[in-house]
Amino acid sequence: GLAASRFLPLPDIAGPAMTVLRRSLLPAVTIIAIIAGIAAWLLGSEIAAILGCVAVTIGYAGYVFVRGVLIGEDRISRAALTDTITAAIGIAVLVLVLFANLHWALLLPLALSYALFAVLSWPRQVGTPTQAQRTEVRVFTRDSAIANVATGGLLPAVSTLILAFDTPYVAGLFAAGLSLATPANQISQALTQVLVPQFSRMHVQATGDARSMLRRLLMLSFVGFGVIYGALIALSPWILELFYGSDYVAGALSMQLIMAGVCAMSIIAAPLAFLQATGHQRINATIWAVSLGLALVVMVSAGPFFGQSGVLAGFLLGSVGGSVAVIISSLVLSRQPSHQ
Repeated sequence: GLAASRFLPLPDIAGPAMTVLRRSLLPAVTIIAIIAGIAAWLLGSEIAAILGCVAVTIGYAGYVFVRGVLIGEDRISRAALTDTITAAIGIAVLVLVLFANLHWALLLPLALSYALFAVLSWPRQVGTPTQAQRTEVRVFTRDSAIANVATGGLLPAVSTLILAFDTPYVAGLFAAGLSLATPANQISQALTQVLVPQFSRMHVQATGDARSMLRRLLMLSFVGFGVIYGALIALSPWILELFYGSDYVAGALSMQLIMAGVCAMSIIAAPLAFLQATGHQRINATIWAVSLGLALVVMVSAGPFFGQSGVLAGFLLGSVGGSVAVIISSLVLSRQPSHQ
């Protein structure tokens, strides 16, 4: 999806890039679906749940890809309309499944919703890529995947290591806070995907507007996400009590620390989009791979002695440190002349 947002705004490579991405999608989705099925099986799921997990994985992959295409083609309204229609269909089917007491099919409405979105807006634009274009698209996809795995691996690592190094009670408190801390980050992820094609066009046109836009959006992100996460941090004890009861208020501090790290990763929506759109995705991938590595070293070293506190220290190092590095890199690179 991100690769589509990066290349489709550029007329010279849009068609060839689409051909490369479509050919790469099937093997990538097959591998991910097999991994998802095996993971569900190892967790002891029944056959219906395993198949449902595989179906959701395939449907979601198609959804992400096609949504990236629509955003790259500047058809955001089409994406929003299709999202609304397919979500309504998915909810309606889910209601039917619940009324029919078909608990084995609970994942299928979600898979259907994702799949319908992909089918209704499946891209038809194609072209014949040169070897250089194939390499460019594949390298971008590889680097973006590395960055996504690294950033996506921080929170699961925290959850796993807190469970390993602290008591089940503390791990339960942390899990409650985590479930309420992360949804706001989806705003940042959506913003990044929308900004990538805008920065990509500016970079090719070499108008010089990209740098000023980056600075404006970064300042707005500081203010906007600062207000959102600041409010969530301040209200953490009340939110935990509202959703989980008074027994979980003790998990407020861990929720607040997670919020601080996720806030840092949300603020970098514009810098992240700038690096991806201007051909500096490898720098982004390197930053987050190093950040994850350093975070894991601290977690594993401090966790056995300090429990949750040691693990959270590693998370904050990785999330805040990586975010600062992305901001600095984007601002420095934005000073360089644009070129196609």
